[in-house]
Amino acid sequence: MYLYLLNQTRMRGFESSTIPLSTISSALNCSAWQARKTIRQLAENGCIELEQTRNGHTVRVLLPDELGISIHHAVEVQLNIEDIDFFSGRKYLSSLINRERNRCFFCLSAISAENCELDHVVSQVNGGNNSYRNIVAACHKCNTRKQASESEDFLRDLYRKGLLSESEIEGRLSALEALKNGDLKPEV
Repeated sequence: MYLYLLNQTRMRGFESSTIPLSTISSALNCSAWQARKTIRQLAENGCIELEQTRNGHTVRVLLPDELGISIHHAVEVQLNIEDIDFFSGRKYLSSLINRERNRCFFCLSAISAENCELDHVVSQVNGGNNSYRNIVAACHKCNTRKQASESEDFLRDLYRKGLLSESEIEGRLSALEALKNGDLKPEV
């Protein structure tokens, strides 16, 4: 209700506005009784100034600084990166791609959000979880080829097939160790 009233007044450049109760209840998809109750509660709590007229409710919405709320002191939500599920829903896909520098974690080919897969370093079948320490962004080929095999073995197989150079395999094995130790945290 507060946001609707804010939009109808201050966001449109008006200090106040007269809005019929039927318009409010229709816009918020609630009964007139619920709209009346809610608008009165906002007035009682000092969030708005309210005057009832024949044409509707004249409303002046108070902004956060007028309410004594400092936006600079807003509570920050602290995410514990260890508790985040990096696999389900691909919500943190861009964070993982950035961590991998837009390269497949295994073969180092270029990847993007449109053509990559999320892969478990230790497969779920073998007890792997969905933490940042176990989820990497990989190309579709590597994701398909790796399946449930051990990541170290898969990287060595890429080296034997000539898909990774000696320095690249060493770098990938080091990155794999750093990932498992929690040293490759993505920015969330």
